[in-house]
Amino acid sequence: METNKLSTHQRGVILRGICGGAALKGKSPQISESNTVITCAGQLEVWDICCISSDAEAFGLKPAFGYDGHTRIIFTSKE
Repeated sequence: METNKLSTHQRGVILRGICGGAALKGKSPQISESNTVITCAGQLEVWDICCISSDAEAFGLKPAFGYDGHTRIIFTSKE
């Protein structure tokens, strides 16, 4: 196992922390797809995106944001 690669469990712990943060408070965040995606109700503000990005990058994850009626954040390993 690579030392830089996070396990599914480790990603889950990080994503649960992000879900519990102020940026997603009240937005009903859900984690799916082997702990790589957070979906939530509503749109995110610029500061929400900055907070989520900062938290994710601190743990070696790169977030990609999308919106199609629900916010979708896909997390990949930072290379």
